[in-house]
Amino acid sequence: MSLPYCFVLNHVSDNKAGNKQYNLSTLSVVRSLGRRKVPVILVTPSKADAVISSKFIKKVEYSPDIHNSEEEMLNFLLQIPKRYTGKLVLFPTTDECSNFVGNYYDVLSDVFLIPSPNASTISKINNKKYQYESAEALNIPIPETYFPKNPEDVAELALSISNYPYVIKPNISFEWKKKSSNNEVKGKKGIKVSNPDELITASNDVYVAGHEYMIQEVIGGRDERLVTFLGFMDSNSEPDSYFIRRKIRQNPLDFGYCTMTESCHNPIVLDQSIKILQYMKYHGVAGVEWKLDPKTDTYKLIEINARPVNTTGCAIASGVDLPAIAYFNFIEKPLPSVREWEDGQLWAWIAMDFWAAKELASENKITMWSWFRKICTIKADAIFSFDDLSLSMSYYYMFFKNMLVNKINKFFK
Repeated sequence: MSLPYCFVLNHVSDNKAGNKQYNLSTLSVVRSLGRRKVPVILVTPSKADAVISSKFIKKVEYSPDIHNSEEEMLNFLLQIPKRYTGKLVLFPTTDECSNFVGNYYDVLSDVFLIPSPNASTISKINNKKYQYESAEALNIPIPETYFPKNPEDVAELALSISNYPYVIKPNISFEWKKKSSNNEVKGKKGIKVSNPDELITASNDVYVAGHEYMIQEVIGGRDERLVTFLGFMDSNSEPDSYFIRRKIRQNPLDFGYCTMTESCHNPIVLDQSIKILQYMKYHGVAGVEWKLDPKTDTYKLIEINARPVNTTGCAIASGVDLPAIAYFNFIEKPLPSVREWEDGQLWAWIAMDFWAAKELASENKITMWSWFRKICTIKADAIFSFDDLSLSMSYYYMFFKNMLVNKINKFFK
């Protein structure tokens, strides 16, 4: 008997340069399900979506862009059952997509099985202010955080706070990416400021009317103090399966995206993550990030992601196949729960980790030889996979080509 179609909902934006965009969370879900013979249909608005070239994609459905018209996107999805038979699963893999599906959950759930949060939960999860309020209600530590409404509030706040440095971050992440085209923001999760003047200037640069941001203390220590819970909560908000990983590096350093991580166990992170997800009545795949504060020796909440995260591949490589566990749970053919794994299993996004390591090497924090030796021991790469060679080779061809072009340009300068 064939398995139900899974419509993996991704979002990428067309770009003038025509560069392919690789969404790591989407790629992890596609490969996870495809390897288990699930017929995967990629729903994407753009041919710039590099996941299209994965051999695990059975078909591509080109959709309207959520950013342009949610109504058109909803109508598009509601037409899909007319072209496919049997049960249909809808699996959002980005912030924009999980927010959209959550907002229209009641309508979409009439025609799809959806392993992600409903409207009530998604509205809370996507708002970091509510995340922190929930943590405080549970006596879970959070960083010192402020939510100014406009640059005028920031100017007043800048003179009254003293625990510099701080970081300016979005309250709702995908709106930050969508609305702000400022070069200071591009590719970053936040902007670090070291004094009142920098805070005021940066706040003016990134301010977008109607879209809140927050100002948060910078917890001491580097990337290795960041620990993330990845899990699947069932329809009763019970932890079916889960995994924990410790960040080793990210790019850009300190406020970027993870480029190397390893599996670990951490009972405090496990306990706090499950508590806050249950408090929010969460179901689906989630990632909850924490940072160990050297001042208080407590793990403070950084953020909750209501979707598979970029490093889901680390969990999969360690035997905790969260996307597959979620899919089979929702089609009522549950896989065995997985709550144990081997520590020290390395995952890397080699192409991006190279640049992070290069920066650290320039600061004499590591050597490129030690980086190379570490890379040789990884369990999985974010992009490269022997069973998905076409996509893998295309990505690394462009990586090495760009490196060569950069070297040539520097030589002739």
